[in-house]
Amino acid sequence: MLILAIIASSYIFLTPLGIRWLRLPIIMIAMTIGLRFSTGMDLLQAVYGGSFSVLNAYCFRGILAVISAIIFGGQDLSNIETYYASTVLVLPLVLLFLTILYKTILPDDKLKLFLYNRNQLKYVVTYEITAAANLVVINSGRDLFPLDIFSTDNFLSPYGWWYVKIGLGAYVLTIGMLIYAIYQSVRSTELQEYQWRMEMLEEQYERQVRHYKSYQKYTESFRAFKHDYRSMMVVLKSLIRSNDNEKALLLIDDMFEEMQKKVVVHKKYSDSVVLDAMLQDLTNICEENQILLSSNVFIPRNTGLSTIDAVRIFSNFTNNAVEACQKVPVSDRFIEIVSANELKWVTLQIVNSYDGKSHVHNGKFLTTKPEKQCHGLGLVIVEQIAEGLGGFVIYEEDFKNKKFLVRVHIPRLSENLTK
Repeated sequence: MLILAIIASSYIFLTPLGIRWLRLPIIMIAMTIGLRFSTGMDLLQAVYGGSFSVLNAYCFRGILAVISAIIFGGQDLSNIETYYASTVLVLPLVLLFLTILYKTILPDDKLKLFLYNRNQLKYVVTYEITAAANLVVINSGRDLFPLDIFSTDNFLSPYGWWYVKIGLGAYVLTIGMLIYAIYQSVRSTELQEYQWRMEMLEEQYERQVRHYKSYQKYTESFRAFKHDYRSMMVVLKSLIRSNDNEKALLLIDDMFEEMQKKVVVHKKYSDSVVLDAMLQDLTNICEENQILLSSNVFIPRNTGLSTIDAVRIFSNFTNNAVEACQKVPVSDRFIEIVSANELKWVTLQIVNSYDGKSHVHNGKFLTTKPEKQCHGLGLVIVEQIAEGLGGFVIYEEDFKNKKFLVRVHIPRLSENLTK
């Protein structure tokens, strides 16, 4: 109600004071404040949303005014009350236009990713502010001559035609360029998301290759031991038949030592090759960085979660956990991973040490990496995966003990819950 009062006041009081040009920036600021405190948007997102809505309404009203002037010769726009009443009339048209826009080239899921891509968002906001300033300058041309320029005589004059054409071109161009800028920013965000997904696939492929080579090394070492095992068993049987137990025991000890030396231990973490590859890779990384790792992880059952999405969730959070641990002393580094297949929910929980510093904007965690244009979408995409399946993600910070917790909850499907 306060924002609506400010908008109404800008129409009532600015015109008599001769500063009508302030109306557009004041309404944009008012809408930004309204969005900031009535939604979950941060300041930059609110500036984008407020400016976008005001520019659409402002330009459509201008287009309607010019078209009416052309059709009716300006007679219906000869008084200021009729001119500003067009604002109310044009709002349904704007809503219809935006609905079609969101149903076609700018759907909500793409816009959500765009809103968290701060670099692209800054480009669009910069254009919105520049476009608003340009419209203010063009619209201030009305102050150079009376409002009855839209009357029949003045409208048909060369000066009136010139102003009408400039105004119509500015309104149409502003709307077109704004939509184009948003569309290109959304496409750029999609390309970054695609790049992020490809990086995740490449990382998973490399994990699978390393896992395969580890298993291959284990197989080859076991095959070499198996070759010597047969001859040793022949000798062992002969010693047992001759009751030479001491030599038999010594030979058994030698066989055990030989097996320890030649056979590479291949640890199996789960019944999933993909999960084994990720856990094996994580174990190696933690050993290299002297991070204490403990894990008790199960494959999610009956959730509708695809393998690639499960990889994205697990890899994104474990990579963040490793990076957080690298910022603390070696003695404090740890990662604990636990999962559970409960009756109605599948849960993945990761707790790790961190330096107590995090970047939070309006309840959302942002990347701390220097190359923010190439990062930062991971958390948003993971949240979309969980929310798309009816789940959610929880973040908790323990500043005192410097522990960071992330927990992903995904509901199980109604069928076969007991499996």
